[in-house]
Amino acid sequence: MKAVTFSQFGAANEVLTVSNVATPDPKPGEVLVRLAVSAVNPSDVKKRAGALPDLLVNGPVIPHSDGAGVIEAIGEGVTEGRLGERVFIYQAQYARSMGTAVEYVVIHSRRAPNLSDEASFAVGACIGILMMMAHRCVTADGPLVGLWVLVTGGAGRVGNYAIQWAKQFGAWVLATGSNAVDNKSCCDAAAECGEPSRVWVGSVAARLHPRSGY
Repeated sequence: MKAVTFSQFGAANEVLTVSNVATPDPKPGEVLVRLAVSAVNPSDVKKRAGALPDLLVNGPVIPHSDGAGVIEAIGEGVTEGRLGERVFIYQAQYARSMGTAVEYVVIHSRRAPNLSDEASFAVGACIGILMMMAHRCVTADGPLVGLWVLVTGGAGRVGNYAIQWAKQFGAWVLATGSNAVDNKSCCDAAAECGEPSRVWVGSVAARLHPRSGY
């Protein structure tokens, strides 16, 4: 199968190469996924740049942690009903050299959750680390019911998920965007919408819950 690999640190156009590698077989508890989309996270870029000096000690690395595709084979202990299932993948390259920049990847079944038919593979590939990061950001300080949450950069992928998580947990959400398109993205994700004026922002700030510091 084809895979993108790197065997030295550096810029993408300098170190990434396309190689032929053996297609892996799933071990007990694992699934083999044919990738439709591989997603790049900031951590993937940093690792390729040399943030983890020992990363290449055991040879070339197939980068990227997130992706999406279809389960084509299963290991012992995985229910047969998962064959053919659409899934998203997260932490594929965690503590090992095989990520999702490849045609097929083996991964523990719990790191290949179901991807609904309504979601494209491109959306699925953006779920993993980004959605978990957003969840951690909005829930780490306790219950959110009835509180106001401010999400800066709400049109970014993590910010957009943070808006959705906060609303899911019962919060009122304010979000920032740098232009009309970004503002619409925030509103579509369920942020509270209003005229972008200092008067509106001030009136909302005056109503914030005491825990917010206002």
